[in-house]
Amino acid sequence: MRNALSLFRVLTKNAENSMPKKGTKGTIYMALGIIALSCIMIPCCIIVGFVSYVMTLALTAAGSATGGLLAEIHIMSAFSMVFGILVIFNILFFSSDREHLVPLPFKSHEILAAKFTYAYMAESLMEFMILISMFIGFFIAYAKSGLPVHPISVLSALLGVFLIPLLPMCYCVIISLLTLALLKNVKSTRIFHNISTILLFLFVILFLFSFRDAGEITVENYVESLAGGDNLFVTILNKIFFAVPVLLYTIEQGSIPGLLLYLLCNAAAIAVMLGIGYFAYQPGLYTVAALGSGKRSTMKQKNLSSAHSIFSAYVKKEWLVLLRTKAYSGNCIFINLLWPVGLTMLLLWNKNKPAFMKFYELYQAGNANIYLILASAVVIISFIASALNSLAATAFTREGAHLSLIKYIPVSYKTQLAAKAFISLIITYPALLLTIIIMGLYLQIPFAWYLYYSLLSLAALLITAVVGLLLDSAHPYSTWDDEYSALRGNLNTFFDMAVVMVIALLLCGIAFLLYSLAGISLAMYHILLALLLGTGAAVACLVSYRIILRNMADLY
Repeated sequence: MRNALSLFRVLTKNAENSMPKKGTKGTIYMALGIIALSCIMIPCCIIVGFVSYVMTLALTAAGSATGGLLAEIHIMSAFSMVFGILVIFNILFFSSDREHLVPLPFKSHEILAAKFTYAYMAESLMEFMILISMFIGFFIAYAKSGLPVHPISVLSALLGVFLIPLLPMCYCVIISLLTLALLKNVKSTRIFHNISTILLFLFVILFLFSFRDAGEITVENYVESLAGGDNLFVTILNKIFFAVPVLLYTIEQGSIPGLLLYLLCNAAAIAVMLGIGYFAYQPGLYTVAALGSGKRSTMKQKNLSSAHSIFSAYVKKEWLVLLRTKAYSGNCIFINLLWPVGLTMLLLWNKNKPAFMKFYELYQAGNANIYLILASAVVIISFIASALNSLAATAFTREGAHLSLIKYIPVSYKTQLAAKAFISLIITYPALLLTIIIMGLYLQIPFAWYLYYSLLSLAALLITAVVGLLLDSAHPYSTWDDEYSALRGNLNTFFDMAVVMVIALLLCGIAFLLYSLAGISLAMYHILLALLLGTGAAVACLVSYRIILRNMADLY
């Protein structure tokens, strides 16, 4: 294992985009890190801990103290598998270092162990924080219910924080190895990349099917099924993530044999993964190396000069790279469908609920608070949507090893910057417009409000795009091995989200305070909010424009 540890240390040195630590830039990025921690990570952990606390209190009264925690961990493990499978595929088989590692005096299972450990540590940091929050909420509610908390229970929870993400990652590796072994004659990587989509559909269908005897899909029905111990989703995932029920039994009973059994389950999962890797990893590397794609040669033959202008040619180049790269298409383009599809499903499932019907009635009655909520929701979601797809915050990072070309190709910096900003807006804005239309159809809002909300959304997108481009041009992450690393390891995306959340809360907060404290009218509130966003977008564009161009000139 010494070789595996040495290789792991080498891999971690290029794990993510290292931030500046000295000078003005270092101070700025330190401030951005504090903002990100305060505005994203800590609030997320507080929310998760509160949900765990509430569910534990409710289910303890129903005689199933660990039922809520069990469901939360299973849901997190399922998503970890869905979104981890492509990461594992790329780290194990599609990273650029595979040609350099195979000839070195490492055994195949040692390379596998090193890459698995690297992926596990890189992908599980946020899960560790979420799990800590879950267990804190659980133990507070558990103690409040008058149940004893054993020292072994606390120790088991601490071990669980670091070991719960292990089993889903082991499954991802095993699925990757077996898929390549069974489909080694397939000459396209598309089928491998589609596995995550298949897993997502399976878990979603299983989750929805678990409501078949509960009636409507509601939180109340889900909690009741957990209390009854007959939830199909949890029952099946108990078999898949078999170590989790053992851990929760150990926590509930304070059992030392249970703790030892839990550790044995995780050790067995690692042993099986390494055992399969011993025989299948190296043949899998050869399979990937032999993969051919006729589409690549077709792409090379296409001539972008057929575009009508240099600007449209550059936009087309950006669009084709995003669309034809699996990592970018899923995380930067199709993720925008989350908002219209999510809102549609939310309304279809809950439109007849008393709370939704009351919301509709209050809007039709002209309730001021409802109008405030709608305007703020449009602004905040627009900020989050643009930051979440990371189109602007990875605009320069996506160039990778070819980043220096932006300085030498016969396209001005202004044109390149305009194209990158335009592609960020044109991909995000239609999905948000569709979301506004769906909301408007449900509430039957007048046409003027469609225009108003659309303008608010556009201003928010402009601000987010400018912030993302400013951050990424100042310190792009160009030494990534694969496209997923470009998205995962780029802290500019994280900082972009944190900054725009602060901006959104600040702008909405100023308008709300003037409305509630200064007594301005509702109409003036909407005018003020639009002016704040419009002014913010104009100032951001004017101030940042020359800075971004200067950053582009200083890249190399």
